[in-house]
Amino acid sequence: MRTWNEINFQNIVNQENVKNIKSPMNGVVGKTKRAALGEIGNKVNTLRGVESIDTSRLLPKDKKKVIAQKQAIKPSEKVTEKPPVQIVKPVIKFTVPHENHEVLTLPKKEFESFSSDLLAVEDIDEEDKGNPSLVSIYSNDIYEYLRTLESKFPVARGYLHGREVTPKMRSVLIDWLVEVHQQFHLMQETLYLTVAIIDRFLQTFHSIDRKRLQLVGVTAMFIASKYEEMYSPDINDFVYITDNAYSKVEILQMEMLIVKTLDYSFGRPLPLHFLRRYSKAGKALPIHHTMAKYFLEQSLVYYEMCHYPPSLIAAAAIYLAFIIIGNDVEDEQKFVWTNTLAHYSTYTKDDVLPVVREAARIIVNLDKSKYRAVEKKYVQSKYMKISTRPELRSSMMIAIATADKKAV
Repeated sequence: MRTWNEINFQNIVNQENVKNIKSPMNGVVGKTKRAALGEIGNKVNTLRGVESIDTSRLLPKDKKKVIAQKQAIKPSEKVTEKPPVQIVKPVIKFTVPHENHEVLTLPKKEFESFSSDLLAVEDIDEEDKGNPSLVSIYSNDIYEYLRTLESKFPVARGYLHGREVTPKMRSVLIDWLVEVHQQFHLMQETLYLTVAIIDRFLQTFHSIDRKRLQLVGVTAMFIASKYEEMYSPDINDFVYITDNAYSKVEILQMEMLIVKTLDYSFGRPLPLHFLRRYSKAGKALPIHHTMAKYFLEQSLVYYEMCHYPPSLIAAAAIYLAFIIIGNDVEDEQKFVWTNTLAHYSTYTKDDVLPVVREAARIIVNLDKSKYRAVEKKYVQSKYMKISTRPELRSSMMIAIATADKKAV
């Protein structure tokens, strides 16, 4: 039970609270303190945390007119209508700030994909501009950078000359790795990167003998899996696939040697990267693209193709696919290597034809070859049974392989 003094004290507190609440609202300054910013300019904001703002300044012009019409108009005042405001569209200029706060206006050509002298070249990224995930504005720059990388990490022609490891041993190794790649169900990029690591390492490290060549191959695929795969196979799987010919420690030691020899640089572009770009530029059908991939994987096995830049091999593969299957044109003398393909590949028809003929010779001579892993792989229906297509043994393919210039 409360005492009398406690009751009196509570009444006094309640009275002071009532005064504090009423005084700001009535605009009367009493003994109590006014609320912070409550009566500045005789404009009281009753909402907590919101300052009094003249909202009419923030409204568009049309809404201001509606509000003005709703306001009370005195009879003595004359309403004068203002002439309609002429809307002028602003002129937007693309400018880049300079260090000295100078505004530099970029030339118009910087923002045009193609100049007037390239009217025959189609902008293949035009339809992708609305999709930010395709970064179409950077596509040309990305592929230009990839071309600088392939020139930075080249594979020399005939790099195995005078070595204990012969071109035939290399072909046997790659053919076996194609089968291993299938058993592990790895990505396409992993196989291409594996072969690139093997070639770059063998041309730099000269003391690899035939006994350790298979170790180099499985270790290269082990590294490529880490680089490309989301879930790479365990190292014990690579020990098992070699029938325990090499131990886990030996694979790890070879991994360290390869990584240090290549200076941790595995960003050399793959032929598959360029093929996807060329297929888009040439408006390739799925059958063309799959056939070109078949030519690329066959080229991985053979030593005489390893020194060509990835971009050039991809250009030759799509060219050969268009020639033997057709590019939706009935005329046999069709113009396969269009200006658009030449523009995006940076290769002319004369640059591509020598590689096309070498790839055709490989396909024509497959019946005499011992390396059939890629051919067996592309018998499957998921690869459209490309290796069984009659075009691969057609007279057109034979003519190209025998370097008949009229055929291409």
